[in-house]
Parts: sequence; structure tokens; C-alpha cells
Amino acid sequence: MGELYFIRHGQASYGAANYDKLSALGHQQSLWLGQHLAANTDGFDQIIHGNLRRHRETLVGLEKNLTGADTVEDARLNEMSYFVMERAYLAQNGEDIATTPPEMEAQFKRVMTAWQQDRIDDAPEGFNDFKTRVLAAVDEHITLGKRTLIVSSGGPSAVLLSRVLGLDINGLTEIVLRTYNASYSRYLLRGDKLVLSQFNGIGHLESRERQFAQTLL
Repeated sequence: MGELYFIRHGQASYGAANYDKLSALGHQQSLWLGQHLAANTDGFDQIIHGNLRRHRETLVGLEKNLTGADTVEDARLNEMSYFVMERAYLAQNGEDIATTPPEMEAQFKRVMTAWQQDRIDDAPEGFNDFKTRVLAAVDEHITLGKRTLIVSSGGPSAVLLSRVLGLDINGLTEIVLRTYNASYSRYLLRGDKLVLSQFNGIGHLESRERQFAQTLL
């Protein structure tokens, strides 16, 4: 039997000029997660990560406590280009960008549905192409008898969970919206089948003094 931990990166810099870097809190979340995994697992045989800056910076925090694993970079685990798609969708449909949390969530769902239905003219990548590359990377790297840790983003995490649970685009979108920064989902590999064991684990952020660090953006 194999084992896979799929991690969403720590909090990035939402609203800043460069989103693709961890915030100060994101660095702390990653450090706490590494401590938690070191204390509660038997370590990992291999660590696979996307090549975005927020993936690499999350890995730095993890590796302060997780050592000895082979590390491989794989760009197929990168996030979808959501903000590019959002701008294209808004321009195409004459919408203003949402500014309140309920409006932002509703707009996110509209963009994701339009993308899945191939209704965004200037999308940099098709929805099915995104799914295919993510799942190909996961399938290539997971191995029977080995513990694998993947550091990626909320979109790829949702793609994998959607395949395991047989969810449609609505389910996938809900997963993206509810996945915490620096959370992990655990899967067991039984033969050629992945089975979900735990979703959205944040045991490292559940103590009273750390609950402030439970972030979605």
C-alpha cells in the first residue's frame, strides 16, 4: 500500500502586486505544518512540488522539520491561471470585479463553470487540459510501498479529490473554496486506486492560540 499527502501551499499574498509569494503568516503556517507532519508521520520517501514561488516557499518551511526525502519539481502541479481567466471572463461578459465575500464566491463559481464549459475565449488553458496534466503528474509520482508528499495548490487538490469521489464541476468548485492554506489531504493507494483517508487536515492550526491562522485566502 502507498500513501499520499497532498498539501495546499501556505497563505499567499492576496491583494498584493505579486500574489505568488507567501505572506508572513503563510511562512508560519508552513513551519507549523512541517512540525506537525514530522511528529505525526514516519516521514516521506519523496516530496513533489509545483514550480510556483509559493510552492517552493512552502517547501522551505516544511523541510526545516522534514528531512531525508527525495525532492522533485513538476510544473504540471501548478495552479490554474485563475486571475487571468477572471479578467477575460469579466471583459467578455461586462461584469465588474466582485468586492464582498459573498459576491466574490458567486463570481468565482461563475468563472469556474464558464471555464469548464469552454466559454472563456481567452483562457490560457482549457479546463480539461488542466485536469489532465494534474492527474498525470499525480499518477506518475505515487508509488506502491512509498509515502509521497505533494506541495501544490487548491485547484490541483480539488481536481484529485473530485476524481476520487466522482464529483462534478460544482463539487470541485466547492472544494477549492473550502480548502485551507497549508492543509493536507491524505490518500491511501490500494492497488491502482487512491482512497481518501482525510480531507483538509489542519491539526497544526486547531489549538486555541493558532486558530487565527486558519485561512482560506
